[in-house]
Amino acid sequence: MFPLRAVGDVHSSSFANHLRLSLHKLFTDRRFHFGLIAVMAFLVLFSKLHIGDLGGYDDAVYAHEGKQMLATNQWWSVYLNGQLDFDKPPLFVWLEAVSMWIFGVTDFAARFPSALLGFGTILLVYFLASELSDSYRLPVWAMLVLLCTQEFVRFSMRAMTDVPFTFFFLLAILAYLKGLKRPKWFLLLGMAVSLAILTRSYLGLIPLGIVLAHSALTRRIKPLLNGWFLTGLTIAIGLPMIWFVSQYQLHGAEFLIRHFSFTVENLPMTDGKDAVQFQSGLFQYPIFLLQSYWPWLPLLVAGLALQIRKLVKSWDSTSVLLVVWVLAVIVPFSLVHYKWLRYILPVFPAFSIMAAMPICQWLEWRPKNVFPSVHLKILYVLLGLLMIGMAINPKYRDRPEELRRLAPIAESVTSPERRILLYTERAPRDAHLFQLIWYANRHCELLSESREVFTRLAIHPKSAVIMDKDAFKNSVGKVESGVEVLGETEGFVCWTINDSFSEKEVPADTVNNASSQFTPSVGN
Repeated sequence: MFPLRAVGDVHSSSFANHLRLSLHKLFTDRRFHFGLIAVMAFLVLFSKLHIGDLGGYDDAVYAHEGKQMLATNQWWSVYLNGQLDFDKPPLFVWLEAVSMWIFGVTDFAARFPSALLGFGTILLVYFLASELSDSYRLPVWAMLVLLCTQEFVRFSMRAMTDVPFTFFFLLAILAYLKGLKRPKWFLLLGMAVSLAILTRSYLGLIPLGIVLAHSALTRRIKPLLNGWFLTGLTIAIGLPMIWFVSQYQLHGAEFLIRHFSFTVENLPMTDGKDAVQFQSGLFQYPIFLLQSYWPWLPLLVAGLALQIRKLVKSWDSTSVLLVVWVLAVIVPFSLVHYKWLRYILPVFPAFSIMAAMPICQWLEWRPKNVFPSVHLKILYVLLGLLMIGMAINPKYRDRPEELRRLAPIAESVTSPERRILLYTERAPRDAHLFQLIWYANRHCELLSESREVFTRLAIHPKSAVIMDKDAFKNSVGKVESGVEVLGETEGFVCWTINDSFSEKEVPADTVNNASSQFTPSVGN
């Protein structure tokens, strides 16, 4: 029996050693980490994408516009609430419409394009870090940093242009670096810039500006003088110009005025803007990062200092690119009036790479262990627990939960050619309007005063009205008969009038008698 036990022990020991060596080999393979992080990113971004709702501003606006584009089959112009919307180019709305064509008109479909391109951005960071450094481990850590950056993940799950714009921005930088070795990649550079322009208008030129600045500062102008780059440049400018020129031909100066109106409004020191407020706003983005970019902020500061030091000492090409990238995004956005952290998301891939550099430099490495197994295993365990926690207790905000419940009720009693009437004193008022037009297949009219409701109902008595409860009690509650409550939530009431309604019952101080001042909206 003793020999049999020995044989068994030998086989068991041999199998355990083989398994241990195989796992060690797998864990030191960078492709394994790339795949594992990609799977984690996919689960984080898509597993709960169907839960929650769309916020009132950009999310619901883009979703509604995509829904309208799909319903009307008018793909060349963007419509918001039945009116032409000249504020934005159409690319993201196209993506919204295609997503809804595939998945149906749902919150999931509205978020899907942004989540997909957010996932793509995490993958692109890996390849960009591979181009910028010979470090075997930097691309993996850069991916991990971006995946674990709360603000980036949060906006990847919103139906907004910020993350898609970041994807095209990053794709342009990556294509440029590859184009320095193989000029055919400059065609992809041109395509990426054109898509960035069709997403965020002239802001899509920023990556092209980074390319030109980096080439000039590192004296690499010659590669940009070949036919491939010039063709890519033609694509970058020419494709978006087709849409811009066509919109100008269709709508004239109105298109230009309304398209660039937000830029004019956002300029500093105009329309009575305060000089002190402008000066303090110059430091707003560092403050945003100090508040939100955790736990990576100390590593980012260290990585940025490292790049600046290398820039001063040796004018290193990678350092030039990263520093120019940061400045090209943060400086222009610091000069404008309105500031939100999401505006500078295009610099987050550069932040991830710079934050990963001190990690790779400071960790102790053993000669035969390329990756610090203990540290990565701990991080993977923490990420796994985080995803389990998200699955068990997902955190999301029910922003328009009340309007989402009332929207189908108002839609059911309103004919397609009529608009739902909305009056609310809750700020921001426009947000409720956008939520309502997304969750109801009707256009909506936002009234400036509660007394306008009866003026509108006198013209179109079959309209549905949604009001907040306080306004309803103070105005409509005074009418004794003819008012039919269709539904209500904690803060809103959906109502209409029936055949027994009489204008004579409406108190004089409630009705605006100058009804000629109010012209029904086009399409009513």
